[in-house]
Amino acid sequence: MVCCTLIAALIGVFLPPFVANRPNPLAWRPDHGDQSVGPYAHRAGSRLASFSHAYDGLRFLIGNERNMRIHVGLATLAIFLGIWLEIDTAEWRWLILAVSLVFAAEALNTAVEQTCNAVSREFHPAIKAAKDVGAAAVLIAAVASASIGASVFLPRVLPALLDGDVDSLALICQGL
Repeated sequence: MVCCTLIAALIGVFLPPFVANRPNPLAWRPDHGDQSVGPYAHRAGSRLASFSHAYDGLRFLIGNERNMRIHVGLATLAIFLGIWLEIDTAEWRWLILAVSLVFAAEALNTAVEQTCNAVSREFHPAIKAAKDVGAAAVLIAAVASASIGASVFLPRVLPALLDGDVDSLALICQGL
């Protein structure tokens, strides 16, 4: 398996100079510019442009999707709570995974919704199914993320709740 991955990576690195430069019809961008300059004339620029497009996508996502803003707020709360409760490195990894999972699911759901809206604004059962499945993906990610958050934070907060330690509970609430 590792050998196959290494061979594929080497082919990907060394084969492109020997292959004719044919534009990919699926790699459309509105500001692609002139592709006739040479096979690698836009390579560095296209990598920077990829980051620019990703940044534009993030701006669109946060600016236009209310649910994404809710996810960002909850992720910020989880980060501050993690700092305040001094969680360990392994728990930080789980929180990063949980937050990333929800952000990625919300981004893909938004991409599906935008694509469906571009295809047709009229009701169609297949478009409804695509949007519903995208929303289900976000729900699955959010439930998994909440479970991870509970497994990280509840062991630190629950003892204060069960013991009825009002002072500890007040300190926890003040930290929020």
